Amino acid sequence: MSISDAGTIDGMGIDRASGDLVLNISDHLDWADEKGHLTALENKVNAYLDYLQSGQLVEDMPEAKGRRPRIAVYQQFAAPDGATEVLERLGAALHAHGIGFSFGELPAGY
Repeated sequence: MSISDAGTIDGMGIDRASGDLVLNISDHLDWADEKGHLTALENKVNAYLDYLQSGQLVEDMPEAKGRRPRIAVYQQFAAPDGATEVLERLGAALHAHGIGFSFGELPAGY
């Protein structure tokens, strides 16, 4: 499961600190094809939004009911400045709809 497979949820769980429901995206792609990478990310985020809005998430994970959703992108490679700006705008748009968003590189050792 990864960013390349928009039809699957890469991982999900409850953040113990915030209580948020976190939907993880595993992003292993480098940024050589920035446009293609952003398109893959857009497709994956849209699939996650469909999953949230359809109510399927609560059917699959009843303890998610009433929790604030957050999409977290874990990247193997740091995003270039232009892509970071796009991701920050995406985060602001999602936040306006009550959905958290975070992105960043995996910690060392992964």
